Amino acid sequence: MTETQQNTMMNMLARVSAIICVLILWTNSPVQADNLFAVKGISVDKTATSARDARVLALAEGQKRAFSALLRKLTPKTYHPDLPVLDDAEIASMVTGVQVMKEKTSATRYLADLTVEFKEDRVLPILQARRIPYSESVSKPILVLPVFDNGGQKNLWDEPNLWRDAWIEVFDSKKGPEGSLQRQDDWAQSRVLPIRVPAGTLEDMKMVTVDDAVYLREEQIRAIADTYGAGAVLVAYASLQNQNGIRRLDISYQRSDSFTPAVVETFTGGDTDRDIFRAAIFDVVANLQEGWKDQNILNRDVQNKLAVSTKIENLQGWLKIKEKIAKIPAIEQLTVRELSIKSVYWEISFLGDLSQLRNALVQQNLVLEDEEGYWTLNEKAGN
Repeated sequence: MTETQQNTMMNMLARVSAIICVLILWTNSPVQADNLFAVKGISVDKTATSARDARVLALAEGQKRAFSALLRKLTPKTYHPDLPVLDDAEIASMVTGVQVMKEKTSATRYLADLTVEFKEDRVLPILQARRIPYSESVSKPILVLPVFDNGGQKNLWDEPNLWRDAWIEVFDSKKGPEGSLQRQDDWAQSRVLPIRVPAGTLEDMKMVTVDDAVYLREEQIRAIADTYGAGAVLVAYASLQNQNGIRRLDISYQRSDSFTPAVVETFTGGDTDRDIFRAAIFDVVANLQEGWKDQNILNRDVQNKLAVSTKIENLQGWLKIKEKIAKIPAIEQLTVRELSIKSVYWEISFLGDLSQLRNALVQQNLVLEDEEGYWTLNEKAGN
């Protein structure tokens, strides 16, 4: 390295160090990893003239990658080419904390996994200013029932079910995709539509048979969804053919809460059965996330008000409902018009359309119903 290159590197390190010096003091401090604006699993690996300099570079790179991953999580894929690229100082100003895990150092190298938490009120205006749509809404989990057609024999719980094994490996053993850092960063994040795969216990087997899954029998599907705290069930049906070493995986998947036809896809290639199963899983999961975002993007130019009544048993019950509603991003304001011992009459100001509001309320186990022209909002029975 020439003297000019060394000076350039020293100047860059000094600038970066100045930007994140405060954040370095916060590393290892608790970060709310379940927060939508907390970006986890950012693995950094940097080499410099010293471990300290490598750490400074790694933290700066980690924050930048975390910010990009956050924007990709919030926005539809079609808008990703339009996402802004900010400098280190702008990104650092939006960070509330950094947590460092699995930290390793040598004389010139620094490795760690970072969780970076951002300020919601600083991130969203950046998207709003550029008219890039986004969704802050998080769904209840969806439970995946992987049905494998092995030469005409449908199988859900029994072995062998290589299709189900692949889902378990991805989600229970946390074997995510390989490849680019961007792909790994995106996969490491909490999902706007969380995915669960049932354990396959004896109770699961008694609750839902393979035919129950294939035909989406309502009672059985609802029972296993409730057992796993899921808002819906996704039946993913797959069959694999291998002709002269060429693999073809046909899959169809359908949600229990949707009246739309099943989505049908075909995948070919892969060096092993495991490879083609994993490729299909990553594609299905990506489609589910995009579908959720598309349905829950709020039109912020549309503002609505709705008068509702809510039955309550006591003040604590009312405060519980109010707390749930306040978590919904579409809610602008809650105004109580009348409060009695057994009911509350109040007004909700919200963004977007009514169907989106109802869907968001369902995620909080709240039911909004039109009862002969009068709207009621109450907790779902059993909650």
